Amino acid sequence: MMPSMIKQSLTAAVAGILLGIGPAQAAEPSATRTPSVILELINRPVESQEQAFNKALRSDGVPAAGPGVEAWEPQPDGSMRNKKTGLSIMVRNPCPPGDVEHEMALAAYNRALARSKPPR
Repeated sequence: MMPSMIKQSLTAAVAGILLGIGPAQAAEPSATRTPSVILELINRPVESQEQAFNKALRSDGVPAAGPGVEAWEPQPDGSMRNKKTGLSIMVRNPCPPGDVEHEMALAAYNRALARSKPPR
């Protein structure tokens, strides 16, 4: 039992010397000692929430401007074409108002809404 305790204490002493926490280092005074990171974090002035919010908004920067209205030109068929990219967009209503299918679909939708509402 005694030799294992000696081995453990020698191992701890060697580890302490290798890590630089031996008694010889503690005895030497250091003139250029810097404060620890924890002390630096504690001693910093606290920033207000409003300042932090404004700083975060400024860091994101101004978003890039999208293509303006002048970049789109109307086409004779009712679609729009982008002058810069050449993309065309067409929005169509597959069920224009007044069409029989449209009116039947709207009536079925209204009936479904009436059934789903609880009576008062």
